[in-house]
Amino acid sequence: MKGTILGSGTGIPSLSRHAPGYLLEGDGTRCLIDCGSGTLLQLERLQKSFHTLDGAFITHTHPDHIGDLIPMVHAFRLPGLVRCAPFHLFGPPGFIDFFDRFVAPIATPPDSFPFHVAEISPCQSWAGMTVRAQPTIHSDRLASVAYRFEKDGKSIVFTGDCDYDPALVDFVSGADLLVIDCSTLEADKVKGHLSAEQVGLVAAQARVGRLIPTHFYPIGQPDSHRVAECRLHFAGPLDLAEDLMEFQV
Repeated sequence: MKGTILGSGTGIPSLSRHAPGYLLEGDGTRCLIDCGSGTLLQLERLQKSFHTLDGAFITHTHPDHIGDLIPMVHAFRLPGLVRCAPFHLFGPPGFIDFFDRFVAPIATPPDSFPFHVAEISPCQSWAGMTVRAQPTIHSDRLASVAYRFEKDGKSIVFTGDCDYDPALVDFVSGADLLVIDCSTLEADKVKGHLSAEQVGLVAAQARVGRLIPTHFYPIGQPDSHRVAECRLHFAGPLDLAEDLMEFQV
């Protein structure tokens, strides 16, 4: 499995960090994890346009994670797009109602190819992968999930936005790669998000193979401070996410 960081930032506009979005590829299959503002342009920069995607997995419906969802659905209907392959759009509990109420009235789903909208199961097979989902502690108003993708004995976890939770540690346990919310430093910890120190703790407790912190709020401190906090607990391979950075397991 190969991945690309499309956006390592948040909802705060940034010229260097787009809103959250990740591309995962394997055996000819391409999917998104989240679809924040700028995701579609980042795909174009990679010459892997949205119309080559097989699906998308939404962690939750806060604006910074779905900013390009309506534009993507709308673009699937525009003249000049030739596509036959189905597209699968997954989200957390309540996602179908969200799509029907807020997306479909603005961007009618395409009818020239199969377009499926579903709420993710705790464990299911998709495109030759096992996809697992775990509720995360983030918002009191809407559901959020982390995703674990497994194929050929390898695993990648994308936490989406989350706070510390022993159940999350269990879900992440033994993952070859962990792409995880790292919003702030510990001194500025925000409810519903992990600090850099907590990120290192989760990675250490879960014994992950490699760690990629992401979802960075501007904190007025150099990136080295995030690394230092992670290193309070985690001694394994660690790379801070950067837009268009690639990774592989």
